Amino acid sequence: MTATTHYKDWPNDAGFNTEIEHRDPIALEVTGTIPAYAAGTLLRTGPGSHKLATKDGEFACSHWFDGFAHLYRFELVPTDVGNCKVLYSSRRQVDQLIERVRKTGRLDGITFGQKRDPCDTLFKKIKTKQNAGVSISANVGGFLSAKEGSKANLVTFTDAAVMKTHDPETLAPLGVTDQTTLHPSLTGEISCAHPEFDPETGDVFNYNLKLGSTPVYRVFCTSAATGKTTILAKLSGKDAKAAYLHSFFLTQNFIILCIWPSHFQLGGAGILWRRNILDALAEFDSSAKTKWFVIDRRHSTGIVAMFESSAIFAFHSVNAYETAGKDGAIDIVCDVVQLRNLDILKKFYYDNMVSSAPAADKRGFDLVDGKDGMARYKLSGIPAARNSPARAMRRTGAGLPTINPAYHTKPHRYIYGVGDRRQSSFHDSLVKMDTATQTAETWSAPAQTPGEPIFVADPTKEKEDEGVVLSVVLDGLSGHSYLLGGAEVPVAVGFGFHGTHVKL
Repeated sequence: MTATTHYKDWPNDAGFNTEIEHRDPIALEVTGTIPAYAAGTLLRTGPGSHKLATKDGEFACSHWFDGFAHLYRFELVPTDVGNCKVLYSSRRQVDQLIERVRKTGRLDGITFGQKRDPCDTLFKKIKTKQNAGVSISANVGGFLSAKEGSKANLVTFTDAAVMKTHDPETLAPLGVTDQTTLHPSLTGEISCAHPEFDPETGDVFNYNLKLGSTPVYRVFCTSAATGKTTILAKLSGKDAKAAYLHSFFLTQNFIILCIWPSHFQLGGAGILWRRNILDALAEFDSSAKTKWFVIDRRHSTGIVAMFESSAIFAFHSVNAYETAGKDGAIDIVCDVVQLRNLDILKKFYYDNMVSSAPAADKRGFDLVDGKDGMARYKLSGIPAARNSPARAMRRTGAGLPTINPAYHTKPHRYIYGVGDRRQSSFHDSLVKMDTATQTAETWSAPAQTPGEPIFVADPTKEKEDEGVVLSVVLDGLSGHSYLLGGAEVPVAVGFGFHGTHVKL
């Protein structure tokens, strides 16, 4: 694609407005080879449609994070000849909300970035709203199963302190609960869209943030074996300001809650009149400090160390792991996709991403200019010393980062993500980063828009990167999507946030 090609020549509109459901699985035409070891279920979350016909015309969501939630399922079934056939199904998750918007022409309640007039109170709406599921996990400990007598469940998480359960087979929404069902002290309104899971026990870790004049973070663990929730640490005061935190870090022995200066105005009170999360954030202060809290998750000793670094913002942590430090202490390595400020939040207005929108080629954001991207921090001397994090590694542009899941909380070498090379108004490539050589390989093709890559390891191999990457790609020329590897979907699959590959 030449530098003079306009973004509108890389069409992506179909991926932003997909109302079509396939509640009954359909067999996809497989034109390539998906190896049998990839058998399982690939689940994807994200908004389907963002525009609706109303009695007075048309309603449109302003921000991608407010699009109407949809779940997608690719069932990979092994065949006798060593590959997989693929069954596809999908289901809307907020039919009642969609009907209400069709009738009223409004999206009421607290949203992420929708512009509208204030109405109801903050804390009622922020706890009950559950539109776009950001991340999805299967077989989550401490949650009700989809069927009595079955351990299988699906749970979606968002930035509010609520969880939504779904039937693993039909994708039907089953119900929404808040975190007080896990522990009575988890009364806060905000939580993490990306909880962390112990790769051996399945225990779930997250935080709960109570907004107000004195904000309080409670970091907790829910046991997969017993369903019991334990509060591991409580953070408040000047070093723990209320902030928009989309992810955190987990190692074999510690939780690392990193509070970057994405602070809410007035401890969150700004949401009362702003009516959305984005406008309630304070202006980013580049002179502020990022605070790193290291919390013991094994021995109930709470916060064991605190670190400071320069101001950053991030959506996604990649991984963290422990190494031997000096004099018997522990060092922690944290990989994160860091950004210099909050500008990326405004990139995700639909007017900036949909290729046919007038502003699609004027978004003014570039992830590969050397200032944003992958960074590595080292927290040294835990718990003996409290040093500043080490200098970041050379940065490489990538988003929606994933790794081989077998290396979660362990030293990893390879990171997979989506790339943004300014050839499209949205993602336009897949990236494989090598943290040892600090080099990257990319995959791209004209008018193809890939989603988050999910790595599935080959169980017969030993190397970290031996396996396949599953990514749902929109062919902008045909308006249809396909699973990378050659499974053709007869419709567009909505551009989503995150997914998981599981054995259900």
